[in-house]
Amino acid sequence: MIVRHGRVTSLCCGTLLAASLTGCGSRAAGPSTDLTLLAVNPWVGRAAFHLTCGPAGGDLAHPERACAALASDPSLVRKPKPFTCLGGTFSWWDVTISGRLHGRPLRTNVSTCWTPQMAMIGRLGIGWQSLRAHLQPRRRKTVVPGVPHTFPAGTLRPGDLVTCEILGHKLEDGIPIGYETSSTGYGGKNVTSVTLSVTHDRDDSVTASCRRGNA
Repeated sequence: MIVRHGRVTSLCCGTLLAASLTGCGSRAAGPSTDLTLLAVNPWVGRAAFHLTCGPAGGDLAHPERACAALASDPSLVRKPKPFTCLGGTFSWWDVTISGRLHGRPLRTNVSTCWTPQMAMIGRLGIGWQSLRAHLQPRRRKTVVPGVPHTFPAGTLRPGDLVTCEILGHKLEDGIPIGYETSSTGYGGKNVTSVTLSVTHDRDDSVTASCRRGNA
């Protein structure tokens, strides 16, 4: 307390004891674990999961089980081990894990087949059904045939779509995860081939072209 002109003036929380307990209005600490898992597949799209622990929360079906799994084995997200399978283009996902684990910053990445046989996916309970439930709307942009176009960085993300209609064919292709070019098209005997090419540029812009001919 402070004495001024013979009067007693209370501190912001009334007493030193109250101040020590409440921090004079300071907010309670957040959860010790607060993680976001972002899964990307160029042919399917993007899925995001959120998990907090201490207390358990987020948008997983069983956050308490997921938190218990992380408590017993933090390496599930610190050093996730991929699972290799013989699935098609829809099976392989690039996963970024970011946030805070047990009070410490975390950011890591793994490319894996999406299956409960992968330890992190299985222990957190985020199998294929959960993945589909967490898919985000895909951003879509259209290009005009014969006119290449570059979309500024931030307009399209890996897993989003570029579309084009050319010679009666509707083509679409996902933005690649890496800095590379992906192509899709239509062709055959006695028909005019058409191609849609999508390049993820190193400045995170996206360049697309839709044209006659092969890639």
